[in-house]
Amino acid sequence: MENREIAAIFSRIADVLEIKGENVFKVRAYRVASQNIVSLSRQLGDIYKEDPSNLDNIPGIGKDLKEKIIEMIKTGELKQYNQLMKEFSPGFLEMLDLSGLGPKKVKKLGDELGIKNIDDLEKACKKGKLEHIEGMGAKTQEKILEAIEHFRKAEGRMLLPEADRLAGEIVRYLLRSKNFRKLEKAGSLRRGRETVGDLDILAIADDAEKAMDHFIKFPGVESVIAKGHTKTSISLREGPQVDLRVIDASCFGAALMYFTGSKQHNVELRRIAKGQGYKVSEYGVFAAGAGGKEKMVAGRTEEEVFRKLGMQWIPPELREALGEIEAAMKDALPAGLIEMKDIQGDLHLHTRDTDGRASIEETVEEAKNRGYKYIAITDHSKNVRIAHGMDEKRLLDQVERVRKIAQKEKGIKILAGIEVDILEGGKLDLADHVLKELDIVIAAVHSRFKLDKDKQTARILKAMDNKYVNVLAHPSGRLITKRTEIQADFDRIFRKAAEENIFLEINTHGERTDLNDVHCRRAKELGAKFVIGSDAHRIEQLDQIKYGIITARRGWLERQDVLNTCSASELFKALKK
Repeated sequence: MENREIAAIFSRIADVLEIKGENVFKVRAYRVASQNIVSLSRQLGDIYKEDPSNLDNIPGIGKDLKEKIIEMIKTGELKQYNQLMKEFSPGFLEMLDLSGLGPKKVKKLGDELGIKNIDDLEKACKKGKLEHIEGMGAKTQEKILEAIEHFRKAEGRMLLPEADRLAGEIVRYLLRSKNFRKLEKAGSLRRGRETVGDLDILAIADDAEKAMDHFIKFPGVESVIAKGHTKTSISLREGPQVDLRVIDASCFGAALMYFTGSKQHNVELRRIAKGQGYKVSEYGVFAAGAGGKEKMVAGRTEEEVFRKLGMQWIPPELREALGEIEAAMKDALPAGLIEMKDIQGDLHLHTRDTDGRASIEETVEEAKNRGYKYIAITDHSKNVRIAHGMDEKRLLDQVERVRKIAQKEKGIKILAGIEVDILEGGKLDLADHVLKELDIVIAAVHSRFKLDKDKQTARILKAMDNKYVNVLAHPSGRLITKRTEIQADFDRIFRKAAEENIFLEINTHGERTDLNDVHCRRAKELGAKFVIGSDAHRIEQLDQIKYGIITARRGWLERQDVLNTCSASELFKALKK
């Protein structure tokens, strides 16, 4: 079992024990273990194989939990967990996946209203039954209904990072067989959609039958849905369906193009091809030949297919039928969409001074390992109490430490910054005389997400009037599966950003992709510039910045649109308003 699976089981056991009213310290032990396992840089299975005693060195793992980890590594399951799950009706624990519902509330709903699943909960909310439960009320009902709506939309879909990780594991597994000559991810994953349903993988193989036999033996398989000579579908224990298609090399490009584009994108391509006298399918581009027979004229590569249709090759992220085909026919696609290699540094990083897991020194070292030219330390301000946010004194103390560390470092610049809260009225929750001492100020909304459109817009615009603000963090405030974006006049905010030289963030922490691709494209049209930030709270989360790159590409952004593609000297110049 993978670390994430073991951590998820421990987390769910903690939920169940809390619902059952077990000892609080026991509950906490499982939660701490889950969090620590997620943070490990190595797989528990590898640690165990190397030396079982090394499990003793993992913080929060005592003898009892160690035995449970070993059981899961050896058997792929945990008997205690299976027994606990039998105590609850199907769907009851699923309510814990709704935003704002913890174990105590779920238990209360079950005890007082007999609610057994999300459907029951939805009906109870619509009938106003929660209004009569102590500690809940009408506002709670409204929030729960909103959370259910989000849950329904995301049901059966994975966030992009999770889908990318799973697909990567499958591809690496397939490559163990020397039978495969080419493997490509396709579908909405290749387009970089923020959520992904099924996974599509295309292959060229020497022996299709052997390819399918190898595929169905992937360790994460729950069941084989269908097995054929050219296509096999499996269901994974983690949920998604995965389709593997073995394609002939002569038409691999056509198939990759067909299984990558959105439905409407493909419809448009076929329409244009028909107007040119061609027929396009996953098997290639065909023209009418002698005697009415069709003749294949392109298909080996995507570039060949697009060229035959008289257009530029369209990057996968743009294949959504949102003007990319028309632009490609006019040779008017962006000259060079931003790439990961363009990123020179990360300007939104948290340390253990607030709610991060690494020290400043550890964060700097990791950035150097990645070849970054600069980073910014941007911990939380005092209003975010849950994150142990810093007041003016603590921030100034941190700035002094950052400056001392920066003086010792060569080859990397370290900026002293802050992620400062925008209060309800638009003021920032730290004094200007302190903000003035910083290299970068990131302003963010972390509360009062339900303000009406006029108040929310005015709040953000007022914050942007502060002359020390450089970046507006996660501007829409949304969480993909849990929270809708704030109600605001985003055109006014984007125009203000352009006018005041404030960079709009594409934030990739956790369930954020904020700004999303649609907002990016609109903001660019209005003259705004951007910064891509991982908002990392742990060292390994610096990797998440790549999903910001994907979102930026989907938003048609180029290198010059993004602040952290600049050199260090250009960066400091851009931050001086």
